[in-house]
Amino acid sequence: MTDIHPQLLNAVDDPEPLLADDRFCIQRKHDGKRLLLHKQGFEITGINRRGIECGFPESIRAAVAALPHNFLLDGEAVGDTFHVFDLLEVRFTDLRHVPYKVRLVELLNLLASTEQSAIQWVATHNGKEAKRRTFDELKGDNAEGVVFKRIGAPYSPGRPNSGGDQLKYKFVETASVIVNAINAKRSVAIAVWENGTLVSAGNVTVPVNQLIPQVGDVIEARYLYAMEGSGSLFQPVYLGVRDDIMAAECTRDQLKFRREEVAA
Repeated sequence: MTDIHPQLLNAVDDPEPLLADDRFCIQRKHDGKRLLLHKQGFEITGINRRGIECGFPESIRAAVAALPHNFLLDGEAVGDTFHVFDLLEVRFTDLRHVPYKVRLVELLNLLASTEQSAIQWVATHNGKEAKRRTFDELKGDNAEGVVFKRIGAPYSPGRPNSGGDQLKYKFVETASVIVNAINAKRSVAIAVWENGTLVSAGNVTVPVNQLIPQVGDVIEARYLYAMEGSGSLFQPVYLGVRDDIMAAECTRDQLKFRREEVAA
């Protein structure tokens, strides 16, 4: 465990008020693993969304080592690329209390100091027209979703009970579920917690280019909706193991059910 924790986002059902609010910028929500990178001299530490030290690709480590100064970055790791969207510390100065727009400028100055490809800045857009255009383009590109950030807000570790200065809107549904059994033909049974009991969420096929997870592993799955009667995910797609999410977080209330079935 470390004493460093990321700011976690609540979801919104309606993005329109945030698209119209000039106090918020918009960014792409990447489909990867949350990762903070802490550089102190020659020591580089990866930290996951639970505040626990974790490993990360060597390509990212080399890119971080090439950047000057000591710093603490926040972003999302997708394969061998780190998509960075915030700078929390630099040159032993804590930036969490300053507005996001100031931290963003400091981040861009840091990244501009060295040419490399393993660390990519997450493009940020302001203004109603630019935000709407970005929103429509990302939705058309089948992105996972978008993130709205209040440009004048500080960085607040943890997740607020509701609302907040950083919010997400997803174009597709994803869920963290528990592997309950290994089936034939590269399929695993999945389950979620409901009132202290593991209940089935159906099955998902593991792609041939990925290792089959073990019983008890937490995995991430993309799906269209969950069926109210059986609780199964409809057209689930296996995304990978989530070693940064606890099994206790895999609850049924995270699932999005098909509206007509809920109404029935």
